[in-house]
Amino acid sequence: MIAQLKLIKGACAYLLLLVRKRLHTICDAVDNSDFADEHQVENFMSMVFKNLTNNEHRDIQETDLLRVMKKEDISNLLQVFEGAPETKIISEASFKNWMVDVCNKRKLVIHLINNSSTVIKQLNRIVLVNLSFLVALLWCLLMGFRTTKLLVYISSHLLPLVFVFGNYCKMICEGIMLAIVMHPFDIGDHCIIDNEQLVVKEIGLINTVFLKDNNETVNCLNSVLVTKSISNLSRSSELVETLEIHVSSTTSSEAISAVKLKIDELTGSKPDWRAENCFELKAVDDFTQKYNLQMTHSTNFQNYKEKNNRRSDLVINLRKLFEELNIKNFTIQ
Repeated sequence: MIAQLKLIKGACAYLLLLVRKRLHTICDAVDNSDFADEHQVENFMSMVFKNLTNNEHRDIQETDLLRVMKKEDISNLLQVFEGAPETKIISEASFKNWMVDVCNKRKLVIHLINNSSTVIKQLNRIVLVNLSFLVALLWCLLMGFRTTKLLVYISSHLLPLVFVFGNYCKMICEGIMLAIVMHPFDIGDHCIIDNEQLVVKEIGLINTVFLKDNNETVNCLNSVLVTKSISNLSRSSELVETLEIHVSSTTSSEAISAVKLKIDELTGSKPDWRAENCFELKAVDDFTQKYNLQMTHSTNFQNYKEKNNRRSDLVINLRKLFEELNIKNFTIQ
């Protein structure tokens, strides 16, 4: 998360010159005002585009950027905009998506800091109560009070409380174990629990709040989460995408070799994927040949919608590839 924020702040530092020369950093402007809605983002985007393109209704080109920054810095800036590294052009759509992403990440960091502060305050209260009790008991011992009678008196009052609040104390301990010791996720992480995709919204000592894909809120006790297997996509290594491809048994080996070469060219030209891939024969019968294609995403990320979009684009490109090679009767799963 820190590395992403540094990259965002670096990109913001470049774009600040496009809006106002005396603006030291666009991040300061973001700190002072929330881009609460899409309208504010569009206004800011319009201001940047007008400054760069001299009020012309077109995309930002490399020649426009050369007027406000060094050429060696332009390549770093283009990396944050979708499609810009290949075309050397910043479109309005890619700029808007980047701005929305910056605002969302800023809100996520603020929410994370506030939630962490709340958890620490709750933990401090618990520690303070326990320390106060121990200090009071130690003071009684040092003052020479009747320790035995005092302990019996305290125990007689504590036992009913243990029966009443014992389960609650156990839940707090398990919550501390999950939130502080194990710490399997942070706010905003995309997790898979019981084969269900959930996004972490709030973390407490007693319970954790998740969001489903349809924005439905799910409250789950930390004592229950401790016993669950939690898959955290943001902390996972690079994700591997697996596709099963069926082609007719009459497809020649030359055509399959051509498919492999085309797939290598496809992965090499797409920054979303690693160049290495695995295309291997899985099974064959009288009617079909079954192949497995494994491709690795170029980054590990928790945005499952983006992952699905990449997979969809990959399937579309593979379909075009098979059609260009005149391979018929194929299935991509």
